[in-house]
Amino acid sequence: MKKVFAVMLAVLLSMTAIVYAAPPVEVEKVSVIIGLSNENGRASIASIGGKIQREFKFINAVQVELPKVAVEKMRDARGIEFVEPDYEAQAYAQTVPWGIEHVNAPDVHSAGFKGSGIKVAVLDTGILTSHADLQVTGGYDTTGTGSYNDDNGHGTHVAGTIAALDNTIGVLGAAPSAQLYAVKVLNSAGSGTYSNIIAGIEWAINNDIDVINMSLGGSSGSTALEQACNSAYNAGILVVAAAGNEGTSAGTTECIGYPAKYSSVMAVGSITSSNVRSSFSSTGSTLEIMAPGSSIYSTTYNGSYGTMSGTSMACPHVAGVAALVWSAKPSLTNVQLRNALNLTANDMWNDSWRYGNGLVDAWAAYQYVTGGVIPDPDPDPDPEPAYLNVSISTNYSYYFMYETMRMTVTVRDENNALVPEANVTLNLTTASGNVRQGSGYTNSSGAITFSYTISYYDGRGYYTINATATKGTATGSATKTVRVY
Repeated sequence: MKKVFAVMLAVLLSMTAIVYAAPPVEVEKVSVIIGLSNENGRASIASIGGKIQREFKFINAVQVELPKVAVEKMRDARGIEFVEPDYEAQAYAQTVPWGIEHVNAPDVHSAGFKGSGIKVAVLDTGILTSHADLQVTGGYDTTGTGSYNDDNGHGTHVAGTIAALDNTIGVLGAAPSAQLYAVKVLNSAGSGTYSNIIAGIEWAINNDIDVINMSLGGSSGSTALEQACNSAYNAGILVVAAAGNEGTSAGTTECIGYPAKYSSVMAVGSITSSNVRSSFSSTGSTLEIMAPGSSIYSTTYNGSYGTMSGTSMACPHVAGVAALVWSAKPSLTNVQLRNALNLTANDMWNDSWRYGNGLVDAWAAYQYVTGGVIPDPDPDPDPEPAYLNVSISTNYSYYFMYETMRMTVTVRDENNALVPEANVTLNLTTASGNVRQGSGYTNSSGAITFSYTISYYDGRGYYTINATATKGTATGSATKTVRVY
């Protein structure tokens, strides 16, 4: 009987041990960054139960996983300079660069339009296709590198101003829903040939691009480049280019670069946030419109963001606004859109040589094309002319083969007053029957100049120049004949 009792007692004692065994205590640990004043700090971390997770190379500190209850004690330990939480960081919210605000693009966004359906080709150094704030639909390389990815940074910065995405990060573009195409015509040094640019323009024509942005230029005119720009414009593309950075502080020089100088291209100058022409911004008779170009914050080719200045930065504001307005009224032609942008530009300077038609205004252009009310820039406008007097002058009375023929068309009204902003179409019929065509708008002096270099295939003999001008319902035309020997 005693033996049985002993066995039962042993069982009871075992059961008691199980019931009263304490569960393991979960020690809460935290991540901290600890600065070390000397090597004693590492021993102090180990003695208190800390575990070094990461060593830093350029600062004398370590990331440590540490029991939370030991954090305060660690602050007073030997060899420890500081102990601080391993704080969390989050991406900053999207910002709207001053230039985008300045051209009133967010107002059009609020109306429900952001450039959707409009294809914009950026002829530049390419675009960083992996940038989180850009969506590149496609592209083409004319430089021979085999890729339209950006290896310079210029094109990526330009692209962000046009169409940086409307998301929670980075910056906002003028037309964030437009389709971006990276057409690489400049190399990693930011330079390229006219033939590269021409090939890029031809790609844009073949791929039904709506807007071409060329934040580039040269000081030499080129018949081939002009013809390429004319072909794009005649194909229904709005062509926008930087006016150039050759301006002086006085702004008195004629220094618009090419291709911006051509009549088929919108030449874009730069202003500062104070509505003053950027001192570098080129000036001249063919300057068409202004946009923000000083200290512009946009996307960069290292996947981040940065600030650049130049008419290269002004140009994409106009291209982006064009895409934005076009998306609100897709039935517009490129000529009608160009007209709307110029008509509604905020001309606070009345100085076409330095400021063109004024600052591009997305909201005013949107209201205009959609039938809304916009402020009348001229409360007492001159009446539309009843008819137009058109005259043609040439730089020489006759020409030899391979010379450049410059044909200036001047438009006057019935009172012999010069007519600016008249739409002029010029046809040059050569001796061999080839027809060369150009179009554009008269400047503030009522004139526009077309250039053509005579080729072997045009032949020797009589060339006929015909020019037709329209302004509102008024129209007029003229014809001139010259001899080529």
